[in-house]
Amino acid sequence: MIQQNSSLSLSDKGNHPSRNLLIRFILGGTTLVVSISANFSYQAARNMMLKDLRQSAFVEVQRGVAKIDQWLYLRQVEVETLANTSTVRSLNWSAADPYLKAEVKRINEFFLFQIANPDGSYSNTKVGRANKNIQDRDYFQKAILGKSNISDPFISRSTGIPLIAIATPIWSNSARSSSPIGAFQGNVRVDHIAEVVNSLHYDTNSYAFALNSQGQAIVYPNSALMSTVEKPAPSLLKMRDRNLNAIAQRMVNKQQGIELMEIDGTKKYVAYLPLQAANWSVALVIPRQNIESRLQFLDLIALIVGGLTLTMITVLWQVQAFEQAELKKSKAASDTANHAKSEFLANMSHELRTPLNGILGCAQILLRSPALPHQEQYHVNIIEQCGSHLLTLINDILDLSKIEAKKLELYPHDVHFPSFLQGIVEICHIRTKEKGILFVYEPAINLPTGVHVDIKRLRQVLLNLLGNAIKFTDEGQVTFNIEVIDQPLSARRKHRLRCTVEDTGIGISPIELSKIFLPFEQVGEKKRQAEGTGLGLAITQQLVQMMGSDIHVKSQIGQGSSFWFELEIPEANDWVQSAIAASEKQIIGFEGSPYTILMVDDRWENRTVITNLLQPLGFNVVEASNGKEGLEKAIALKPDLIITDLLMPEMDGFELIKHLRHTPEIQDVLIIVSSASVFEADQHRSLQAGGNAFLSKPIQVNELLHQLERYLNLVWIYKQSQPDGEKAKEATTANSQSAQLTPPSPKVLQTLVTLASKGNFNAILKWTDQLEETDTTFAPFANELRQLARQFDEDLILSFLSQYAVETV
Repeated sequence: MIQQNSSLSLSDKGNHPSRNLLIRFILGGTTLVVSISANFSYQAARNMMLKDLRQSAFVEVQRGVAKIDQWLYLRQVEVETLANTSTVRSLNWSAADPYLKAEVKRINEFFLFQIANPDGSYSNTKVGRANKNIQDRDYFQKAILGKSNISDPFISRSTGIPLIAIATPIWSNSARSSSPIGAFQGNVRVDHIAEVVNSLHYDTNSYAFALNSQGQAIVYPNSALMSTVEKPAPSLLKMRDRNLNAIAQRMVNKQQGIELMEIDGTKKYVAYLPLQAANWSVALVIPRQNIESRLQFLDLIALIVGGLTLTMITVLWQVQAFEQAELKKSKAASDTANHAKSEFLANMSHELRTPLNGILGCAQILLRSPALPHQEQYHVNIIEQCGSHLLTLINDILDLSKIEAKKLELYPHDVHFPSFLQGIVEICHIRTKEKGILFVYEPAINLPTGVHVDIKRLRQVLLNLLGNAIKFTDEGQVTFNIEVIDQPLSARRKHRLRCTVEDTGIGISPIELSKIFLPFEQVGEKKRQAEGTGLGLAITQQLVQMMGSDIHVKSQIGQGSSFWFELEIPEANDWVQSAIAASEKQIIGFEGSPYTILMVDDRWENRTVITNLLQPLGFNVVEASNGKEGLEKAIALKPDLIITDLLMPEMDGFELIKHLRHTPEIQDVLIIVSSASVFEADQHRSLQAGGNAFLSKPIQVNELLHQLERYLNLVWIYKQSQPDGEKAKEATTANSQSAQLTPPSPKVLQTLVTLASKGNFNAILKWTDQLEETDTTFAPFANELRQLARQFDEDLILSFLSQYAVETV
């Protein structure tokens, strides 16, 4: 027995070396593979981190360029607006001088305003009528040719001060096809540009500069490269420094990027980016160590990880297997519990809503009863308020349970993005005004016009974040900022947008910060907690995650909070057609002669929506940016119907309605009041003042068309869906009729073909009006083309134009 055991023991010992060798081989091979992989991973991570660091430096330049672009864009809009006033169009300097001086003080951004005649003589608010001539100035030549532009900085001949001219043509009251009758310009100092450029930095010893279209310095740390009264700035394109010369060449060519090169004798990164509003570029020069020194920590980590790799391999094998098994068990139990909870909440919410709706309905009926005593009214009002609060909580629970049960879906559609945002802004303006705090809206100038998104859920997200910011802010301001951070050039363009809500409110402690997105969790004072359900942020976070993002938050007690998230939203080019076609039958026009509609609103976004929706249907839409301008145009044009906002500068909507009703020649004009006001008092007040109807913002297309149909007695024309055979027959009939029509020149025909190929029916309609005004012999051709354009069928239009030997490819 003993011998037998001994033999077994010896046998085991004989097997140990081979088994240990196998283990060492596996571990050695695994270690080698892991080490090689770790090295490649380290190199990849280092390159990726370096790329991110370079990108963060480039983002600093983008920030400065965006600020300058937005500032210049706003100044150009102000100049173009003033150029369209009757005072400036008169070219009467005696009348314009006091008006423009007042505008210089009001806007507080311009050094002077100037009116120039076609011969180059001019008058401005600094020197009055000047003896000099600006006919040789490039900005004047472009403006007198009909093009708005922003000049390179120059030393003023009148004042000797470095200025930037923002010039635009002055048109007469007649059609825009005529030449400008003069040029109007506003001059701004270079100081604001310099302030933004000098604020750009990336750690120590970095500096920024800006070049104009000729490679001359607009802003530069070395004053020797700047223009003075005695001599102009030298062009960096002619510098002996080859690298500086190369960067200047790229900037003048409106290129962008970040490069490592030798500047001032040392290696530095140079990030450069052109402006959109002017023909300039901005660059940021960063010492190499400012960026690459941040990689030292990664190098240290790589050494530590390399030393621990061998030790961790065996541990990871065992731990991973154990964790996978435990994770599967936990996930199964969690999914079962979550599903049961969501089903229970959904069923209970549904059951509670039915009796609660009955309670609220009866309470509202009692509140309208004149026979109810005052004391009982007080108690019924409490019932109605508490019931509404409970209904809100139940709806929030239902939304949350739908999300958790994965039964809530997003339903995106095309929408006009600026007007959607403006509707949210106007609601928040009303709430902040009621609390006595400021509301600041900072949109980017390159926001997409149309987007494809679930507008209901995006509005819910934004209003929840903004509502919380307003609720927890008692003094200071709430800021809403939206910017484009990525705009790829693809066939189906998708914009990456960052939405930020900041406030100067009470702030959130670090402990509470970790709980704000949990259901039924509320932070802050008990008094403020009673105003909500504790589900708003939880639902908002879930909705944003469904949209493919996350909400981030940064807060400090007593200083305020900042919430932000990023979304990738597809661009929608045909938002107008999508909005009109949203109903069961697509409206393409109406019977009878065209109606003139005056749209009065101080926000261009709101005016654009109405104009783009109604013009393709055959309405003549005229725009006014305030009540005073609206009253003048109403008296001059005598429109069939007026759509007006309530809150506007110079003259608000209430005062405009009052003046309209007391002006004999237009006192019976139809008026639709459009506002984002959530107060019923404002709606009743607008109707009592003389409005015929109220249209809530954001505008719903079906409601707008319904009100126009009701008050103008319209009979709509709907698009008929036709088989291909009928389309071909209709096209053949149109072709036989078109043979008897007189067409315009081949160049105009080719333009019309291009517009039809792109589906730009609005531009084709404008061309038909222009052809009729140019020559009456084109009237039959224009009328036929107009009818086809209003059917929104590019195949019929191309078939019609092909009768005149026009290439339609």
